[in-house]
Amino acid sequence: MFTLPALALAFVISSLIGLAFYLVFGHGWLRLAGYWLVAVVGFFAGQIISTLFNFSLLPIGSVNLVEATVTCLIALFIARTLWKSEPAA
Repeated sequence: MFTLPALALAFVISSLIGLAFYLVFGHGWLRLAGYWLVAVVGFFAGQIISTLFNFSLLPIGSVNLVEATVTCLIALFIARTLWKSEPAA
């Protein structure tokens, strides 16, 4: 499923998405780590789901870019919604 270059590319893309999301919506270093982790997990979940359903719009090697990016962004917005609903200390 993943070769080492594809795994590295997916990790870099998901990390950049998490960083960009933090730069737009983030507050504090803990959110940076949280958004990064959610982005990586969401990206790889999207990759696995699109591979299982054999669906790929814009593949780069074995990385399904569109599906994984959409899943990553959905996961990030869900995480942001959950973190935003916490009461302020």
